[in-house]
Amino acid sequence: MADRILIIDDEPDSLMLAEMRLKASGYEVAAVRGYDEAYNSIREKNPDLILLDVMMPGVDGFEVKNRLNEDTSTAGIPVIFLTAKSGLQDKIKGLRLGVDDYIAKPYDAEELLARIASVLNRRKFYEEISMTDGLTGLYNINFFKKQLRTLFTIAKRYKQVFSLALVDIDGLKNINDTYGHMAGDCALKSFSAAALKVLRESDIITRYGGDEFAVILPGVNQDQAKRAMERLKNEITGKTFSCDGSGVKISFSISVGIAEYAPSFENEDAMFKLSDARMYGEKRAARR
Repeated sequence: MADRILIIDDEPDSLMLAEMRLKASGYEVAAVRGYDEAYNSIREKNPDLILLDVMMPGVDGFEVKNRLNEDTSTAGIPVIFLTAKSGLQDKIKGLRLGVDDYIAKPYDAEELLARIASVLNRRKFYEEISMTDGLTGLYNINFFKKQLRTLFTIAKRYKQVFSLALVDIDGLKNINDTYGHMAGDCALKSFSAAALKVLRESDIITRYGGDEFAVILPGVNQDQAKRAMERLKNEITGKTFSCDGSGVKISFSISVGIAEYAPSFENEDAMFKLSDARMYGEKRAARR
């Protein structure tokens, strides 16, 4: 999917030229004149980056950036200032507002494209490390919470089905105590590989923490989620996993709890607690 760029500039010629160049480079572009017109576009387009002219009548670029900062839904969008003002104090003012880069008008098209690519690549790098579990490569708890909240809101508003599965690796502490923490890490990575193999690309697989994982299954009811989790269990239970470089071989099973979205849930936490309770119920039943 192409990166989405919103250009806010009150000069028609400058706006049209930037739009043409960016579209020719493969970006998805929306171009608007002034903040009032941009306000709705920012929420509709959810841009990956904003090119913002500083010198505009009425609400200038500094004030636009300040307003973006005050809204949690827009504060994290990278902004590059387009400006004919090259004074040090103006640059300091913009940097204190959190502007990601400056480019002076009139600008060279290649320089503009290079600066855009640099900002987008930097953003993607930090997003990736902030959303990813270092050991397994799966999404982490921060990403999970945002996605669960989003899916829950969509389900409540549009009556769309989805399910949540919480998964616990049985006996991970015993593996750690018997073979060492490298073997425990091996179990976590082996589970992650199995989940990525068996589950759909659209399923959101996350390491929730420790030996627990969470899987969000969009568009899936409870029966369908149970079948998906059975496939995952079959991929793991009764099999032996070799831990690279150590010669250690381990086996483990998993316990799963599933909850399908229901309008009776007050919030996503209620859905999570039900899934969690069912997971621990399955774990207790297996010990009997």
